[in-house]
Amino acid sequence: MIVPRGFDIELARRVQRRLAERVVQIPLRDVQYVVGVDVAYKGDVAFSAAVVYSVNEGRPLEYGCSINKVVFPYVPTLLSFRELMPIVRALRKIKTKFDVVLVDGQGIAHPYKLGLAAHLGVALGIASIGVAKSKLYGEIRGNLIQDPRTGEVIGALVICRRPLYVSVGNMVTLDDAVNIVRSLCKTSSMPEPLLLAHNKANELKRRQPAEFDKWGEAPC
Repeated sequence: MIVPRGFDIELARRVQRRLAERVVQIPLRDVQYVVGVDVAYKGDVAFSAAVVYSVNEGRPLEYGCSINKVVFPYVPTLLSFRELMPIVRALRKIKTKFDVVLVDGQGIAHPYKLGLAAHLGVALGIASIGVAKSKLYGEIRGNLIQDPRTGEVIGALVICRRPLYVSVGNMVTLDDAVNIVRSLCKTSSMPEPLLLAHNKANELKRRQPAEFDKWGEAPC
């Protein structure tokens, strides 16, 4: 792993450990509006999208987006520090009050129990679920993912045409997370809100960003 000069990886790890202690697992009730978030990259520019999906109507209602200069390097197991700002900026463009966010990444199924979904959930104080296409950490036991150090269940496999690795981000239970993801697997190998966010982020990536403001964001 190549770490950029001046980057304090130990400080980032301490932040992860501190924030991981703030993850809350509580039942999530009456889910009507689910947001999918995703980030696409082109060079040193991040294109983020957040799409509000109505569970009752089975369709997208609203989306927010953000185009940002990348300010944090890619470091394995520290992806949330890179993607958090673009995702938060996209979410803040949304006016609909949503119930939970699906994140293309890990929740607590992470070596430091703070994947992108957990970091986002704790930082914003919202319910979040990690939905990853591959396993980052843990041992598979049937359809569950266990922490090899403690035996704790930290995630589950959900088949959505392909296996997805689902874990708690914040303010949900694992049962909630599994049931929500399973119910939203409609037409592809991703739950519908994440598919919509993925497509929107990649659509944005085809655009040429306008001038960036002093905070490193361009209009989208």
